[in-house]
Amino acid sequence: MKKMKIYFVRHGKTEWNLEKRLQGQSGDSPLLEESFTSIARVHDYLKTIPLDYVLSSPAKRAMTTAQLLTELPVTTDERLAEWNFGDLEGMPIKEALKLYPHEMYTSRNDLVHFDGSVFGAESVSSVLSRFDDLGKTLLSSPYQNILLVGHGASGTAGMRHLAGYSKSELRSEGGLTNNSLTVLESVDDHFKMTVWNKNL
Repeated sequence: MKKMKIYFVRHGKTEWNLEKRLQGQSGDSPLLEESFTSIARVHDYLKTIPLDYVLSSPAKRAMTTAQLLTELPVTTDERLAEWNFGDLEGMPIKEALKLYPHEMYTSRNDLVHFDGSVFGAESVSSVLSRFDDLGKTLLSSPYQNILLVGHGASGTAGMRHLAGYSKSELRSEGGLTNNSLTVLESVDDHFKMTVWNKNL
């Protein structure tokens, strides 16, 4: 079976990231000026890799990042969208922690026990199934070096899930930082992680 590498980059830091607000799927604040310097560093690294396909979350913050990372055309894919946090999107994290301390804790530390249905959040199984489906699509594609641009919450869970980590291990090393690089390599019909959350 052919070898494939997936390069996953979390989008650049945004105004809401700085303000510590939950962005989720519907929130989408602009990138900070400082993000463009970080994106340029990742671009310089990626230009040494013969990328042949680029997929991005449809969110503007991800699309803008993707378009600055490579000269290749960027295709949007809903499966890379951020976790839907329902009624909490746009809310300061500090406020969300006061309202839903258990749900907020488990969303960041213990996804086995996360249930955000009380505020209309997407389930863990929904996010993981999106990434399962994406992984199968990529494994059956002709591409060998694929750039994915996505988000912190869904990307952390989804990429670690694709690499074979159990649900209890999905947040065991924290979440992805902005403009970080994570690399998966295909092994037969699955993936292994070779780089996690690397800041360039």
